[in-house]
Amino acid sequence: MMMMTILSVIFPRACLANAISSKPASYNLTPQQIIDYQNDGVIVIRKMLQGEILQGAIKAANKIQRSRGISRRILYRIFPAYRTLSFQTYREHKALKKVAFDSTASTICAKLMGLDSDDEEKRGGGGVRHDNTGEDEDERQEKGKQNHRSLRLLKDAVLGFSKGDNGCGWHIDDRVFWPCEDSHNDNDDGSKDGGSVFGRLLGRKGGRKRDVGVNVWITLSPVTVAEGGGLAVAPGSHCLSGKGKIGKLAKKARKIIRSGGNRSTCMLEQLDPECNSQMDELKRVYDLQPGDAIVHDRYLFHKPDRFKFDDDDDDDNEKKNKNKKIVKQRISLRYMPSDATFFDNGMNIDGAHQHKNLVTGDPLWKGGEYFPQTWPYALEEETNARVIQDQNLVDTKFLFKMLKSIASQKIQLKKKQ
Repeated sequence: MMMMTILSVIFPRACLANAISSKPASYNLTPQQIIDYQNDGVIVIRKMLQGEILQGAIKAANKIQRSRGISRRILYRIFPAYRTLSFQTYREHKALKKVAFDSTASTICAKLMGLDSDDEEKRGGGGVRHDNTGEDEDERQEKGKQNHRSLRLLKDAVLGFSKGDNGCGWHIDDRVFWPCEDSHNDNDDGSKDGGSVFGRLLGRKGGRKRDVGVNVWITLSPVTVAEGGGLAVAPGSHCLSGKGKIGKLAKKARKIIRSGGNRSTCMLEQLDPECNSQMDELKRVYDLQPGDAIVHDRYLFHKPDRFKFDDDDDDDNEKKNKNKKIVKQRISLRYMPSDATFFDNGMNIDGAHQHKNLVTGDPLWKGGEYFPQTWPYALEEETNARVIQDQNLVDTKFLFKMLKSIASQKIQLKKKQ
């Protein structure tokens, strides 16, 4: 008590607050929201971001768009996937860090994963600490095993989508975009594991450990079904059983995408137009306001919704130019439990792999500040640690490989016809 009194005199209250690990905002999911998420693999959370945190995120996203270098602009002309595409932005922009750590996003994800129902004693306060308090590596690893029921931020991204952008076609967040071990093998019917698919994925007795990720997609721009430019989802396509109409379609689509190798995540339409059309029949889009969020299962098929207006035959050049400048900004946050296992996808872009020597099978908590804990609270030693920025996923080398892969797939399809 005396020490706290002395500190309060020496340091301002704000400094003391910053020294304490921050906690994300609370949120109470309704039973119906949980049922909808389990059935559809997706729910909408209105006004996830509001006020200053929303305005700060919008300003940061606009700054990222303006700061694109010449090479990025040239690449966009050649391969117009997204007007803006920047990863791990929370490391450079305080406003986006607030979104990832302080908003309701991680609280909602933790509850959808069932982490909040874990025994508090088992969770041990929420996460592994690397605080150099005299513990050796074995002690830290043992603590990590005991305190694994916490949540970590795997990736974040700021994306800007414009008229004419290709985006990424129907896809799931596979190991290219989501460097964690898959929680399901389509060649395994699950009979050896026992229990239902949800039972296995949620870590129930006799099942697999829980490692299904949740993606929080937050719009920073108003989007409407009539205009397009938002996010399209295929409700129910997160089904991993391979049963029923949707389950069979989703399993078929996953296998088709996987057959094309690690550059085919976004290429369902090129690989199998018929399967892509069937996925289109499931499409659902939403009217959203800035700050609204779509929260979906990692294995839910989704894609950016193309803009509806077509001004190719419009003689009004001013209108054409205005439409081309429309950019719908959005944030993508990808969360995983701390005990989920890392997967080395061979891209050599993850800082945890390069600087923490993480290898396939290692728990995420070993990545420390590269996969920081966000729930039940952030860890000060991670949020204050110096982190070397990851290599950009979409660099010149990647884009040219993608173009080559698309061209090769088109040639093969023509030969089959």
